[in-house]
Amino acid sequence: MVRFSHAAEKQKIIQELSEKEEIIQMMEEKKMDFLRDTNLTLARMRAKFDERDEQMVYEKGIAKGKEEGQKMLVKLVLRQRMAMNEREEKQIDELDEEKLLDLIQSLDAIHTPEDFQRQIHDKANQKVQMKQTVLNR
Repeated sequence: MVRFSHAAEKQKIIQELSEKEEIIQMMEEKKMDFLRDTNLTLARMRAKFDERDEQMVYEKGIAKGKEEGQKMLVKLVLRQRMAMNEREEKQIDELDEEKLLDLIQSLDAIHTPEDFQRQIHDKANQKVQMKQTVLNR
């Protein structure tokens, strides 16, 4: 267009339009670079979150497996000392981690079903007393 235009004014307008077109093209390239970088950053963030979620699931699985293993071990030890019924086994299965650890620490004191019931009862009462103490403060 520049070659075929004879009027200086037309050549100036064509030159300005050409320069503006180059600027617009550069801005489009910058925009595409920005979008590409943003997509890459988002993909990295998603990967990090996925990795963190997988780690959390793994850790929860390990903790759950450890707790189940401890419950099975407690049952095994107690079965060697006394005949356990389904109710007693269910009581062990329903223990949370803290109560289970308390029961494990007191295994040496359990030799009969009565000892077992007393330990379970004591653990439950300790929790109730602790809650009441906290509420009374």
